[in-house]
Amino acid sequence: MNLELAGKVVIVTGASQGIGLATALSFAGEGARLLLAARGADGLTAAAAAATAAGAPQVKTVTCDVTLDADVDALMATARQHFGRVDVLVNNAAGKLPAGDFADISNEAWLAGWNQKLQCHIRACRAVYPIMREQKSGVIVNVLGTAARNPKASYMPVGISNAALFNFTKSFADLCAPQGIRVVGVAPSGVTTDRWTRLINARAPAEGKTPQQLQAEIDAALPLGRMAYPQDVADAICFAASARAAYICGSVITVDGNSTQGVYL
Repeated sequence: MNLELAGKVVIVTGASQGIGLATALSFAGEGARLLLAARGADGLTAAAAAATAAGAPQVKTVTCDVTLDADVDALMATARQHFGRVDVLVNNAAGKLPAGDFADISNEAWLAGWNQKLQCHIRACRAVYPIMREQKSGVIVNVLGTAARNPKASYMPVGISNAALFNFTKSFADLCAPQGIRVVGVAPSGVTTDRWTRLINARAPAEGKTPQQLQAEIDAALPLGRMAYPQDVADAICFAASARAAYICGSVITVDGNSTQGVYL
């Protein structure tokens, strides 16, 4: 299947590890030109080398903390300067969200958590929107999470942030679609990344378990017998951004191995 991504300019945030890195390599294999962003320069150097080896004809990196307006504005300025356009933004980067006992999470931690997930996605969308509006084209893929549809008391800030992003993705798509811009969400369940490990370590004590016990319970309950790999999510992201998904807009593609219960319209 030809995804028609060759030569497209793709920004991937959080590109140095996990879902972001897997996504960058998938786009590279399709011949896309890449602007990779992450906070750590060393990780970006390795990611750029891997993307070049995977087939990307052009790779540029920018150190970027998506919790900072100035960094995100500089990322988009780099895109304009080096590529002249942005065809795809993969809005993947997110920082550390609080988890654990509700009574132990301070108001300050809640507010900081919004900036680590919710506002990061909104900030990047606001920065890329003028570019895509001027082009009258583009695709924004927001990487969300199925915690939005699976509330847990020990996981509350994560679920609430993702639920807000589901709503944002649809409302932003309503704004963007008449201007030729597609906005799509991709929502994985648990993925085997370093971020997941941090979340499990924070969540387990609130449930009276060790991280190992909680992880074993999660694995045992999954219909496919395993958590998602980063590549599982990366493949869905590439499809969502491609010409083969040209009429998918405002929707959230769930990548959860049938672990989400219920039917959502």
